Amino acid sequence: MGGIVLGEWNEQVVEAMRLERWPEAAALCTSALKQHPGALELRYRLGLCQVQLGQPVAAGDNWQECAADGHLESHFQLGLLALRQGGRRPQSGERASEHFETILREVANGNEYEGLDRVYFALGGQYGEDPQRWSEALKAYRQGLALNPLSAVGHNNLGQLLLQDDQVLGALGEFKVAIQLDPSLSPAYVNLARLFLRHIKPAELEQEYQHIFEEFADGAPQVIARLTLDMVELGKEQVYEGFYTKGHRIKNLMGIVGSRMRGLGRKADGDLQVELNRLGGEHEALYDEWVGFLAAMKVEKIRPVVIEADRLVRRVAELVRSQTWKSKVQVRVQEGVPRVEADERMLREAIINLCLNALEILEEGAGGQVVIGVGYDEERAQVFIEVEDDGPGIDERHIELIFEPGFTTRERGNGYGLSIARRIAQAHHGALRVKSRQGHGTVFRLDLPIAFSAGEN
Repeated sequence: MGGIVLGEWNEQVVEAMRLERWPEAAALCTSALKQHPGALELRYRLGLCQVQLGQPVAAGDNWQECAADGHLESHFQLGLLALRQGGRRPQSGERASEHFETILREVANGNEYEGLDRVYFALGGQYGEDPQRWSEALKAYRQGLALNPLSAVGHNNLGQLLLQDDQVLGALGEFKVAIQLDPSLSPAYVNLARLFLRHIKPAELEQEYQHIFEEFADGAPQVIARLTLDMVELGKEQVYEGFYTKGHRIKNLMGIVGSRMRGLGRKADGDLQVELNRLGGEHEALYDEWVGFLAAMKVEKIRPVVIEADRLVRRVAELVRSQTWKSKVQVRVQEGVPRVEADERMLREAIINLCLNALEILEEGAGGQVVIGVGYDEERAQVFIEVEDDGPGIDERHIELIFEPGFTTRERGNGYGLSIARRIAQAHHGALRVKSRQGHGTVFRLDLPIAFSAGEN
């Protein structure tokens, strides 16, 4: 009788989780565990619910109890939890690896475990953080792909590691396979475009494009188009970096000139002082414009720390709401979003720029609503932040130009806000994309990888 009752509890919990009714599922687990305290699956599922409800510590406690009794999936979740909470701290990575390696040892001893490919991929990502363990990381990725050869993300990640290890041909093949498996996987296109730019001679590019037409058949034009756009964007980055290097020196010289002009203004009197002060004001405005231009070329060095994206977004919303706007600002947060490594100041600047851009457009009409959303794409291990408005949308003629430094359709705008936001996203090895239809509003989506590595290209 007890087994039947336990089975009924499990069915109710699974159904509530399927419908994403996390509070209800957690309550069902708690009630069931009072009657069946030794039910590991229920305790494990309670941990899953608690993560979705933003209670990672409680989830970890439940998974620790399950793992102590040999529940292998709890080991896997504990490994992921260590990575999400600890970022790149060595001790967190070591704890995560211990949990993943425990699963492999138990499987080697004859225990069954479904989804072993996930364990190998997780270990590959963790070993790949240390150049001295790249051979182990490559082996782990290959073992994972042997079990799940259809993982586009796995092939893309293996390609990145091969490229870091100067195995260009191997990386080239992995990126192509990733695109074949998932034609929407943007990082694979960017990685392949970067490989073409940095490792393929211009004379050999025609041959590589011919290979793509042969390998992708009817899908080749789309692949070529995506690659071309990404190569253009990467080329722009190189040009912008050159502008930034030279422009930074000019900025320093402008600062010296401004300082001397202010000094002369303090010593002068009469009409000369008035004229110097006027010139000083014009010089200061020019200096500010130049600083904005440089910020759109390249962001300063990233200083990543582990942050909670949902908390950051709520702070931005409070800051924006403190101003006088006709429009409303709402926050939509998916439960259980992991922490992310990012430069908090820069990320806040990017989100504020996106919010202000949306609000200023809405203010030109009758107002409206801006929604700042936070979510998690588990397959791609990315946190995303969206800024959505119900305004007039963006003219199709301008959609490809809005990220260009200095482009604006508004009299008061300087055209730097969106380009700065995109540079910040790219500096974090993420991306900023836009979807818009005239008359139906606009959505900007900023994708961020959970683990940021300052040493990556």
